[in-house]
Amino acid sequence: MSSLTTSIPPGSLVLVTGASGFLASHISLQLLKRDFKVRGTVRDPAQSTWLLEGCFKPYADTGAIELVSVPDMGADGAYDEAIKGAAAIIHTAYVTNIVPDPNAVITPMIAGIRSIMNAAIREPSVKVAVFTSSAVSASPLTDGVDNGVVGRDSWNNAVLEAAWAPPPYGLSHAVANYPASKLAAEKEVWKFVENHDLHFNVNVVAPAGLIGEPLNKKHVEGQASWVTHAYRGNKPVMDLFQASFYANVKDVALVHVAAVLDPNVKGARIQSWGHSVHWNEVLYVLRKLRPAKAFVDDYPDPHHLKVSVDQSEAVELLEKWSDNPDKKGWTSLEESIFDSITNPYLED
Repeated sequence: MSSLTTSIPPGSLVLVTGASGFLASHISLQLLKRDFKVRGTVRDPAQSTWLLEGCFKPYADTGAIELVSVPDMGADGAYDEAIKGAAAIIHTAYVTNIVPDPNAVITPMIAGIRSIMNAAIREPSVKVAVFTSSAVSASPLTDGVDNGVVGRDSWNNAVLEAAWAPPPYGLSHAVANYPASKLAAEKEVWKFVENHDLHFNVNVVAPAGLIGEPLNKKHVEGQASWVTHAYRGNKPVMDLFQASFYANVKDVALVHVAAVLDPNVKGARIQSWGHSVHWNEVLYVLRKLRPAKAFVDDYPDPHHLKVSVDQSEAVELLEKWSDNPDKKGWTSLEESIFDSITNPYLED
């Protein structure tokens, strides 16, 4: 890995937005381990001091990681100060509110893209910008129907229509708003690429579900903590999404890092979904790892999502940029589940 040519030199500053998130915290740690500096944006640094402690402390002690406040990512000039001197941007921040009004979710997501892109355009030090999208931007990942073949120009436009359906806003809007916001944000990224003569390269990484080692307790308590739902038998959530795709968070973090560092990756839309999985496979691994614990019964009709997606670019980057010379493809489901439940934050 040390012999690879990088698009920005070691020691460069990388701006990571939403740094306290599950994915972003792993991205930050991987950058630090590769001798890059990290400036992480968070809503309130006082609530995110854990990013300066534990495994981050050696880097915090040398000033390699710093936290800055961006309480409203969609505000004009929100990133103007944070971006100064940054050689690269990894924009993972998103609106976490699950509410029926699309104006409270989609609108600020688009505004956030405009804010950070305009800041990057004004900052000559920026060489690369990587944006976190989602698999649901390209496909509905609908259970029980044929979702077809996902390609470079695949878009889940129906979810935008559902989110922007006329009020009164209700549950259907709340369900649609997150995927619609990710889709709208990614489209805004590519609109900037098309309409501006940018002095920096732009890539997008689109993961599906993320599992693996939490670096903070909040990472096991969120709605998207999929293994936690199975571990605790949260059937109402499990029933909604019986089959999906999951990747180890460290793998997806590495794809983001590679999308910054690899000089050959330009204008890429990197689908990074991981393994196609049904809950029964997750439950099988959990019973194997925790034989003394009782788990919910298997589903009677296990199946996988009917969708085809080319993840070869993501896998190639994983294998090229891993510090493990024997790395082959996505980390296994069993290892990822082990990482998800073997930590001080998950209690029975």
